[in-house]
Amino acid sequence: MNIEQRLAEAIQSFSLDALAGAVPLNVDLDVVLTVPAHTVCAALRRRLPGYHAATPDNLQRRFLNTGGTILNHGSEIVVRLDRRTYSPVLRHASLPKTINVPWWGGRTLRYHYD
Repeated sequence: MNIEQRLAEAIQSFSLDALAGAVPLNVDLDVVLTVPAHTVCAALRRRLPGYHAATPDNLQRRFLNTGGTILNHGSEIVVRLDRRTYSPVLRHASLPKTINVPWWGGRTLRYHYD
């Protein structure tokens, strides 16, 4: 039942039943990209207080579709997310304050929640 529920979430949240094209390569790519997207959403919901059972489409509407600006300060990239109803949840989440990104030449990524 858990597997069926996760497949239903993938179909609803990532439009897995509306694949990009008829070419088998596209079908494989869509399915392969859905797996890490679902994994990232699962990791996010574990860190958000009160959202441990949230579906990926709820996470996307409430958190991932948030607008903002990206500021480049040389060795630090700051992502400033716009204020939303769910901003306090992000402030109280167990998310790292800064992230070192090796493939960006060692730059640091930091989020700022207005």
